[in-house]
Amino acid sequence: MEGENKKSNALKIIFWIATLGCFIFGYYNTHLGLRTFNAFGSGNGSWFLAAIPLVMVVGGYVASVKGTKWMLALYLTGEIIFFVFNLTYLYPNYLGRTLVKEEATALKDSLNLYKNKIENKVVVTGDELRNFNALQKATVDLLAEIKTYEGFGVRARRQLDTINRIAKTNIPPEPRIGNTQEERDEIYERWKKVTDDVLETYTIGLLDDKNAIKWIQIRKDIGVIYNEHNPKLEIIINDNSDIDISHEAIENNSQIGELKILTTKLDEVAGDVNSIAPNTFINIAGTGTIKFPKTQDLGTFHHTLISVKERIGKLDTWGVIIICFFFDLLGPFLFYFYLRKDDSDGYGTDEGAFDKPWWKRIFGLD
Repeated sequence: MEGENKKSNALKIIFWIATLGCFIFGYYNTHLGLRTFNAFGSGNGSWFLAAIPLVMVVGGYVASVKGTKWMLALYLTGEIIFFVFNLTYLYPNYLGRTLVKEEATALKDSLNLYKNKIENKVVVTGDELRNFNALQKATVDLLAEIKTYEGFGVRARRQLDTINRIAKTNIPPEPRIGNTQEERDEIYERWKKVTDDVLETYTIGLLDDKNAIKWIQIRKDIGVIYNEHNPKLEIIINDNSDIDISHEAIENNSQIGELKILTTKLDEVAGDVNSIAPNTFINIAGTGTIKFPKTQDLGTFHHTLISVKERIGKLDTWGVIIICFFFDLLGPFLFYFYLRKDDSDGYGTDEGAFDKPWWKRIFGLD
């Protein structure tokens, strides 16, 4: 009857192979998850770093199976390290395209929000905006003509006529043309103040706001940003191609570069708005309306942890967590309960035990 109580060698072999397979899976993916640390100044340094938890896992597991139960703590410590860095690699590798799409969608939402909010704040008709643009252009051309070209000559007078017509002013022309550069510089400084006052008065009249010029410029800026970047966001959102999460590929990925540029531009717009209207309706993009970490950090340890926390309620996030949890913790731990030493196995030091091959002694095979 004693033979009936003994554990099956075939099952032991199968469970040991499965366990070692889990260890190899954990070691390899931990190496990949550690690459961004650039250990020892080389991407290959992660092989050596990953070997540390591998030794803890294998040594702790074999010892605890042979009866030294406290070595489970060493095994579990190594497996937790495996779990964290397997997640660091597998999460962005599996969900990289999804994460880029989500950030593009968040940026698109923010871009539309900024545009709508600013346009609702800066309410001007199409004719008013065209007149403002023409007035602004006339002031720029007038000043350029004075300083760089023919001084306050015929072309400068034409620009002044445009300014007077749009702004409904009656500013007389400069009596001097400016025959020397020194004289032109002097005329330029005087007319710079004159044109600034005209532009400010005109825009305040449009918006009834002392910061009217800044508001209109911000409105123009967000319009340019929208026209340039909204079509690009549509392309990114509709793209289903794979994302390479290696450091070099992320650095050179044009779509992630586009998201980075747009995020920076939205930050600048938000900063401009907040500089003239603190605590208003626009938040800085990185901490306000854009909820996802910037994907230029995709594949790094800190990005994965932050992103997993942000997406913990999503099924695809849990899918990756479950895969890592099974291979790094649950699978080998369940096998342990069959492989561990008890009265029915052959781990003992009975007579003839050392006549067995080393691999039978280690794995407890008859």
